Amino acid sequence: MGRLVGLALNEHERHIMEIIRHTPVWVLAIFALLLWLGWSARKDRLVPWRMPILVPLAMMGMAISGIVVRYQDTDLLLPALLAWAAVTAGLGFYLLQKPLPPGFYYDAALHRFGLPASWWPLALYMGIFLVKFAVGVVSAIQPELAAELDFVLLVSAVYGVFSGVFLANVGRLQSLRKSTLV
Repeated sequence: MGRLVGLALNEHERHIMEIIRHTPVWVLAIFALLLWLGWSARKDRLVPWRMPILVPLAMMGMAISGIVVRYQDTDLLLPALLAWAAVTAGLGFYLLQKPLPPGFYYDAALHRFGLPASWWPLALYMGIFLVKFAVGVVSAIQPELAAELDFVLLVSAVYGVFSGVFLANVGRLQSLRKSTLV
């Protein structure tokens, strides 16, 4: 029995090594950048006003690019984009109605946002990265599964959840900035 577990583990380890071997270096660089950005959010900080707006927009771009690149030459692109847009808009609108958590402020003299310590940015950045990475792995290993409508809609909806959160955060920060500048 122990030998069977060892053989299975070795097979599992071989699959992981294959995935790592076929992962481009630039993907690991993006992972490191997102890890650093998320890790830096664990402390209170002052950041230039564009940063907490541009980074979430870039993350939204990462989400939608995953859909467009994967399905651009298929009949699944339109349903994928509609699912992403519906979830993004619905969740974004819902969260936009919620106030920012305590501790956020905008310093008009310094043109900087004060952001409270939080582990959420790390969770969001790693979440979208890992989903996008997993979709890439599944698409490479089981392309027939990745081409099924249910899979496409599920993945697009998950990307929409992340995008909705990012969109709402950008909107709430912009509102905070505008209200401070008035």
